[in-house]
Amino acid sequence: MNDLIMHSPLHNWKKGEFPVSPFVAIAVGAHTESDGKILLSPNLMTDLEVDYEVNRLIKNLEKFRSSAKKELKSLQSKMLEK
Repeated sequence: MNDLIMHSPLHNWKKGEFPVSPFVAIAVGAHTESDGKILLSPNLMTDLEVDYEVNRLIKNLEKFRSSAKKELKSLQSKMLEK
């Protein structure tokens, strides 16, 4: 399950379009809602469950870090092409 996903609205930017500074953002992917709150985990009832879910979110953030850096480099090189 990908709780966190990359939001990259400039991914389809093409040469000749208005130049802007490349950016990405962390977006919520899979989730559940409760009373208007976005939940990124099931109900956690034990220390083990808390550790498991926090570790899973950290792992997702580390994947995001890597993907976001690659996306930014790609956008920067595409937008700076002559």
